[in-house]
Amino acid sequence: MAGRRCLLAMLLLLVAAGPVRAAPLDSAPLGMALDLVTGNDFAPFTGEDLPEGGLLTEIVRRAFGEVGLRYEVRFMPWRRGYDGVLAGKFLGTFPYVRTADRAMEMLFSDPLLEVRQLVYLSAHGGMTFRGPEDFRGRTVCAPVGYALPPELAELAAAGALTRESPADLPACVRMVASGRVDAFVIDEFTGRSAVARAMVGDEIRVAPLPYARAGQHLILSRSLPEAEAVLAAFNAGLRKLKDGGAFEEILRRHLSAAP
Repeated sequence: MAGRRCLLAMLLLLVAAGPVRAAPLDSAPLGMALDLVTGNDFAPFTGEDLPEGGLLTEIVRRAFGEVGLRYEVRFMPWRRGYDGVLAGKFLGTFPYVRTADRAMEMLFSDPLLEVRQLVYLSAHGGMTFRGPEDFRGRTVCAPVGYALPPELAELAAAGALTRESPADLPACVRMVASGRVDAFVIDEFTGRSAVARAMVGDEIRVAPLPYARAGQHLILSRSLPEAEAVLAAFNAGLRKLKDGGAFEEILRRHLSAAP
């Protein structure tokens, strides 16, 4: 308990005083190594095969570095990582869109990035998109660990649409390309990269109207005593990263290399 109080005080000092040398959280006496965790197949944002682990992996690491904190980042299946954060095995995970269900379990950082969510449709189907009601009676793909937009989640809960949940995003791309499902909804950068990697551009069309705009966040379990202090320190580092111009340089470098 004393160790946690000391750690909390250190994090609050970081927020108030700016970048200083500090021991990482995983050196605190918490009885376990608390690393960050993220997933694969989410280019250009996260992936073991991407430079620096992806755009948002670099942003998260650099933002913590601005306030003198260093964490290891592990890559694993999205659901396993999320559940590990809830269980206290990991400090936090990213990038996640805010939903009502997640907000009951997790605290959210300031947005790492705001993105447009687009609707990717099968070229073999007749579905059009003007609003969420166009998904009624349709089949939508969202991998395990991914959240449907709130309106589509409500339709799925009411049995008004069918959700397919394969293990990863490439499977969703293939299912939509083959016409097995009608659509998937994801940000424009990840969607474009996933379709290009699968080489199925002729089999998928993008609805002209975006679905919505959404922020991507770092999230920590509400049950972690120091979660608010960690996020306050992280948000301070993120602001420094943006104010100093490094944020824009990271975006340009990663997005220029994306498909």
